[in-house]
Amino acid sequence: MALSLQGAIVVHFFPWGMHMGIYLANTGLELLIKGTSLDEEQLLIWFREAKRIPAVQGAYYSKLFDSGLELVFRSVKQDDDLQIAGIDMHMSGGCLWMAKPLSRVGVGEALAVSLLMTNADETSAFIADLIHAATLERIDEDSSLSLQVCAFPQSMDVYDSRASYEEATEQNARLDDQKLLPFNYIMARDESLDQKSRDNYAEHEKLMVFAAPVLQVEEREHGYKGTSCMVATVATEMGHLDLVFARDQLSKVLKKGSYVVCSCIISADVLTS
Repeated sequence: MALSLQGAIVVHFFPWGMHMGIYLANTGLELLIKGTSLDEEQLLIWFREAKRIPAVQGAYYSKLFDSGLELVFRSVKQDDDLQIAGIDMHMSGGCLWMAKPLSRVGVGEALAVSLLMTNADETSAFIADLIHAATLERIDEDSSLSLQVCAFPQSMDVYDSRASYEEATEQNARLDDQKLLPFNYIMARDESLDQKSRDNYAEHEKLMVFAAPVLQVEEREHGYKGTSCMVATVATEMGHLDLVFARDQLSKVLKKGSYVVCSCIISADVLTS
């Protein structure tokens, strides 16, 4: 769909990506779904309000909500038209990780990159979608990135404690406490599996799996039609991580002291000096 922006530029919205369904469900913004598409008129309003961030071969347009949720439009110029090549979501907060890139993951999109990364002593590995990636001059194995991180769970099981989780789970199926595991990424490269199985894992290779204690939980209002989301901060081996989800997604109350087993997409905003 093409919409006119300030009379001169025409904005084209590309079909929404596979992550958008998770973003909308977790942030309580499912009212943006209109049938099989998104409410592009509302998106255009936010696009007009957004801050432009120059990037290599295009620009980001960032709309920040009262909750700290950031809606990031990835745009590329084509003649006099502006193509919205994709939309990402990210929750700002105080969870900071230091990491270095190992390799790119998945098929690249305009102004977007997903990376397999590790910590300084290479004892941990995780995959994250980088927000504002094209503002960096380079990304390579010699880079050291300061990241502000959050995650959008695809699934999350809540337990009263680590002990409760262990009681409910067979020993050979238990996840190590606070350990980040790129499970699907690993399985997609397991040569002992047949090609169909590896392909199935590869479709979801960006999902991270972990088990972790909950440090705090809060509700955040977006400032749009009464919508809100929950943010739970958990402890991981890389540092604290904010989980973004909707209250009605869980059948059990999540609170400080709870223990979660989570499969999620990690979003990382690169902090530049």
